[in-house]
Amino acid sequence: MSVLSSMVIAPLMPFYMEQLGAGDQAAVLLWSGLGLTAPAVSAALTAPLWGRLGDVTSRKWMVIRALGSSACVLAAMGLANTPFQLFLLRFLQGALGGVVDAVGAFAASQAGKEEQGKARGKLEGALAAGSMLGPLLGGVLMGAIGFRYILHSLAILLALWTILCAFLLKERQSEKRTAAVTQTGITAPLRGLLHKRELRLFLLAGITANFGIFGLLPVLPLHLKPYIGTSAQTAVWVGILQAVLWAAVWLTSSWWGRRNDVSPVHRNYALAAALCGVAIVLQALAPGMEWLVSSRVVQGAASSALVQSVFLVVTRSAPEGELGTRLGFTRSILFTGQIAGPMTSGLLGTMLTTSGLFVLHGAAIAAGGLLVGLFASPKLARRGVEDIPGCGHRPLPNEK
Repeated sequence: MSVLSSMVIAPLMPFYMEQLGAGDQAAVLLWSGLGLTAPAVSAALTAPLWGRLGDVTSRKWMVIRALGSSACVLAAMGLANTPFQLFLLRFLQGALGGVVDAVGAFAASQAGKEEQGKARGKLEGALAAGSMLGPLLGGVLMGAIGFRYILHSLAILLALWTILCAFLLKERQSEKRTAAVTQTGITAPLRGLLHKRELRLFLLAGITANFGIFGLLPVLPLHLKPYIGTSAQTAVWVGILQAVLWAAVWLTSSWWGRRNDVSPVHRNYALAAALCGVAIVLQALAPGMEWLVSSRVVQGAASSALVQSVFLVVTRSAPEGELGTRLGFTRSILFTGQIAGPMTSGLLGTMLTTSGLFVLHGAAIAAGGLLVGLFASPKLARRGVEDIPGCGHRPLPNEK
C-alpha cells in the first residue's frame, strides 16, 4: 500500500507541479526532479535512526509509526499550494516514513531462521506489485478525480491500514534481543556491517545493482525513440516496458527468496546478476521492440533476486538487538548507487550513445555478481548468523 501510494504520485509529479504554478517547462522539470528525489535523500539519512528506535522499542510500532506518518504527510500534500511546500512535504515523507524498512525489520525478526529468504522474497514481491500497479492506477484516477483527491484518498487508506496493523500485528520479542539492544550504540551496528569481507562484497554488489537499474531510467526513453518515432508513442512504450519489468519482478521474487533458503546466496546472486547484465546488454543491441520486451522480462526476473539477497545476508549477520539498525544502514549505503546511476548517465550521455550506456550499466551489475560469486563465503547459504565466523551475537557476560 505504501509503495503503491508512492508510485501513484511519481509519474504524475510534473502535472501537479504545473498545477501549483511551477512556471515554464524548465521550472516544472526542476521542481519535479526535486520532488522525486527528496524522499529518497531524507530516507537515507533517517533510516538507521528509525531502525535503531525499532530495535530499542518495538518493530511492530515502527511499522505503525511509518504508516501513520505517511498517511499524515499524504493528506498534507493534498493541501499544498506551492511547489516549495510540496517539495518540503516530500522530504518529510521520506524522513518520517520508511514503511518498507520497518516492515522488512519486523518480518525478519518474526520469521524463522530457515525462512528468512522466503519472507524477504514475499516483501520484494509486494514492492513490485505496488510499483507495477501504482502508475497504472494514477493514470486512471488523475483524469477522473484529480491529484488532490488522489492524495487524500491514499491518506485515508493508509490511515485505515495503520489502525488495522495496530490491532492485528503481533510481535514476538526474544530475551536475547532485549539484553543485546542495551549494550550497543548506533555506530556499533555500522562497524559490524562493514567488518566482514562477505558483507562488504554484498553491499558493493548491491550498490552496483542500484547503479545499473536506476541509471537506466533516464536512458530508456531516449533509447526507445529510434524504434518508435513520436514522443507520445515513446511515452506509452516506456510505461509498457516498465510494467513488463515489474510484472516479472513480482512473479519471480518469491521463487528467488525460497531458493536463497535452500542454496548458497552468493551463487544465486552471481547467477541473477549475470542474467540481468546480459539482458540489459541485449537491450542495447535489440533489432526491434519484440527483442526489447523479452529482454525486459529477463531483466525483471533476474533483478528481483539482487537487492533482496543483500538484505537477506545482512539479516543473517545481524544480532537480535541490531537488526533494524543494520537494515537501515544498508538502505542508506545502497542509496549511493541509486544516486550515482542516473548522475553517471547524465554525465556520460554526451560521450556515449544510449546503447553504450546500456552496456555500461549491464556490465556494472554483472561485475558486482562476479565479485560476490568468486569471493563471498559459501557459509552464507542456509546457515544463520551463528555459523558465519566473526558475525552475529556474542554472548554477554550475564548470558550462559
